[in-house]
Amino acid sequence: MTIMLDAAGIIGSDSPSDYRLSPIEHAEQLGTAAPQLAALLTRSAPVELAQQYADADTEALAAERTFKRWVIRANWAVLTTATVSALLMAVALLGGILGGLTQPTLIVLALIGVATGGIASMSLFRVKEGRLLEDWMTARARAETKRLSYFRHIVNSSDGPLDPQLELLKLEYFRRYQLDLQLAYYRTRRSGHRNSAERTLDISAVSVLVAAIASGAAGVLGALRSDWAALGSLAVFGAALQAFAAAREALNQDRRNAERYDNTAQALQGLRERIDDVRQGIVAGSTSVLGEYVGAVQDQLSLEHRQWLEGAENMHAAVARLEKALSGGASQKDAASSADGANQKD
Repeated sequence: MTIMLDAAGIIGSDSPSDYRLSPIEHAEQLGTAAPQLAALLTRSAPVELAQQYADADTEALAAERTFKRWVIRANWAVLTTATVSALLMAVALLGGILGGLTQPTLIVLALIGVATGGIASMSLFRVKEGRLLEDWMTARARAETKRLSYFRHIVNSSDGPLDPQLELLKLEYFRRYQLDLQLAYYRTRRSGHRNSAERTLDISAVSVLVAAIASGAAGVLGALRSDWAALGSLAVFGAALQAFAAAREALNQDRRNAERYDNTAQALQGLRERIDDVRQGIVAGSTSVLGEYVGAVQDQLSLEHRQWLEGAENMHAAVARLEKALSGGASQKDAASSADGANQKD
């Protein structure tokens, strides 16, 4: 028991900086208490793998920011374009009340719609032709592969006959810088995606409410006075808001990710609860228990990452739906212009 407690105490518990793989820095911290592990960490292979991971992770984070910046901009621009289309319809139907203000208002709204539609088209072009999603996925896959390889190398490194003390230090190093870190990450991200999914659901609920009230009010009040038919344009806005929420969910993958992260966190927690058995196996002289345990954890992480990559197809579909919604907004603007032209002739 003492040898197990010593190893756990030497490596310590998690800290906010554990996400970075810094074998040289770790070796400096462990040089006195765990010189054998420090020597393993300063070898060329782990140092190179850690640097490769850092480079790939930096590239992946930059690619993620770029993709999300452009696709979120596109989603908002599509919503704005659809909203302008709804306003154009309303103004065209209210021409009798607005009188001389109708034409200037329509011109201003049309120009705004053209501008937002252009921004949406440009943003979607950057996403598709720049292969921003593919760049993000590729860089993230490379980073995660390097991180797994780093810990696999540390665990499998050996200078001679089995040394239980060194094997325990390897286990605790893996526990702190991989297992505990990933477990905390999945728990945090699970909560974040659940909260984001709730916000998307709120947006969808509002869109349904707006569409239902607008359709009903336009039908009832429009029978009494034709100007009230302009309320029907709110139904167009409601539909646009629903499309915005659907695209947001498809791009963020909130519900899917929350469920997947919860499953992974539960699986990792189950493995975390068995770490004392692994410690005892190492002390008893087992030559395979450490490798099997690390392999089980790494398999769970690899499985989750493969599922995350598969979810990219839904993001591609979301981009396609944004393009379709943008085309629909353009059609509505043309219809509004035609309606105004008819009113002018009348």
